[in-house]
Amino acid sequence: METKHKVHTLDSVAEYNEDNKRWAFTQDEKPFLEAAKLDRELGQKRDIGYKKACTIPTIVQLEILEKYGVDMMSDEFMQDPSNMKWLLNVIKTEYPLLMSY
Repeated sequence: METKHKVHTLDSVAEYNEDNKRWAFTQDEKPFLEAAKLDRELGQKRDIGYKKACTIPTIVQLEILEKYGVDMMSDEFMQDPSNMKWLLNVIKTEYPLLMSY
């Protein structure tokens, strides 16, 4: 018999299945896609001196952690410019609609 545990946050659900000992995560991606689209539209109209690279929802952070074993939220990761270059490449190639430019 399958046993599940659910944890809800504001915009996501984490669900643990005891039969296969795995967590499953779901999240409404629409607000993130809409924010990235708005960033792209606004960025084309004005130069504000810097570019916001992307909008990364929690579900994508967790997917990258599971797929690549990379905790992008760790202090060590964020302090290394080569990590940021790697992360932007992953977002551009695997999640291009999250890009802000």
